[in-house]
Amino acid sequence: MATRSPQQDRSRRTVDRILTAADVLIAEHGSAVTTTTIASEAGVSVGALYRFFPDKHAVGQALADRYLEVAAGRFGEIIEGVETLDDVPRALRSVIEAAAELALEHPGYYRLTNERRPDEAGSVGHGVRVAMIDTFDSLLVALGTSREPEHRRAAVTMAIETVRHTLAIAPKNEPERTIVISELAEMVVIYAERRLAR
Repeated sequence: MATRSPQQDRSRRTVDRILTAADVLIAEHGSAVTTTTIASEAGVSVGALYRFFPDKHAVGQALADRYLEVAAGRFGEIIEGVETLDDVPRALRSVIEAAAELALEHPGYYRLTNERRPDEAGSVGHGVRVAMIDTFDSLLVALGTSREPEHRRAAVTMAIETVRHTLAIAPKNEPERTIVISELAEMVVIYAERRLAR
């Protein structure tokens, strides 16, 4: 087993600091934040930032990639427990709870998805959106749903976009946040039961 060189570890830490700073700053200021501000907050030079990210869009895309990696792991654990269509509502509630946690952990990514719609090719959220739709659509097919492909995929997309958009604008303070997320889960689960889990 090969060991990482100190330089690789240092580069990894630098990238992590840049992305952590970008996530916080973008959450506060949106895409108007500059690479200079991100670098300063991360405690690195602008040149160091550009060594890893050629522009601000690349920073946003890296935030999306990091979000997708974490989300895939958390959602995957939930999906593994789904054996029949009857399991979908319970699993969906768990997915929404996990997504709500992710929205707090990745606020900059969520802000970017509200500034530029994820259905637009080239937006930072586009790849995440496609991966999520494909994942949940494939799950329903594997479970034997009888919905026609076009209607099924449209319903999956509606559910995913409703969750994403609501979480992007949900209040951060309690008890308002818990109430909004509870209502969101109720709404999406009822919709899914009628449109997907049959």
